[in-house]
Amino acid sequence: MPRSHPVSSTPLSQSARLASLLLAAVLVLGCTRLTPPPASSNPSPTPNTVQMGTPFQLPLAGTATLPENRTLTFERVEQDSRCPTDVACGWQGQAEIVVAVSQAGQPATEISLIQRAGDEAIAMQSVEGLTVKLLELAPYPTADQPSNSSYTVTLVITQP
Repeated sequence: MPRSHPVSSTPLSQSARLASLLLAAVLVLGCTRLTPPPASSNPSPTPNTVQMGTPFQLPLAGTATLPENRTLTFERVEQDSRCPTDVACGWQGQAEIVVAVSQAGQPATEISLIQRAGDEAIAMQSVEGLTVKLLELAPYPTADQPSNSSYTVTLVITQP
């Protein structure tokens, strides 16, 4: 006949109680929705300040401060048909970006810059007394990842 083992009615040790309390606290806190801290009333950090003639990088939607109280924003990638690095193509393709240059109190002026092998002239435009030149659009596409939402552009600003 099988023997039954009585359930022990001895109190839990202090370390077992502590472990149980910690486990309960973790479960409760893990399921509790935490509210984010209130938004700060401080303005966002000052954008990158650009030195004339010095290349600089901007992420997609990033803004840089230019001389004479102007800003430049990397608005979007209009197209990226560059041949992926691990593919043989009959044409190198091109990338086209749009940047917006604005001065305080004035509407922004959008310009298009195109990166195409052997055609440097279409990689630059003059606007508001400045020449903006596209040096690089990264990352370069691959067959596995033909386009990317984390684009970064390298530009240089000069005066014509």
